[in-house]
Amino acid sequence: MNPKYRYFYLSIGLAGLILLFYQIISNLPEIDPVRTLVIAVPDMVFVFLAYKTYPPEPEAKRQTFSERKVSNY
Repeated sequence: MNPKYRYFYLSIGLAGLILLFYQIISNLPEIDPVRTLVIAVPDMVFVFLAYKTYPPEPEAKRQTFSERKVSNY
């Protein structure tokens, strides 16, 4: 995915999660689980999209037995 949208996705997801926590705290005695899920699922999708924009980690090259360095203490 394109890394130029990383901060965009991250800011939308985190702002949504902050608003979700505010909504939960303000309606604390009576929390509507359906409304909470409707707000939380898109927030999690945006945080996941931000995660997918990070570049992949380089894979380590496997060393054969003859390439390993052995120290003699």
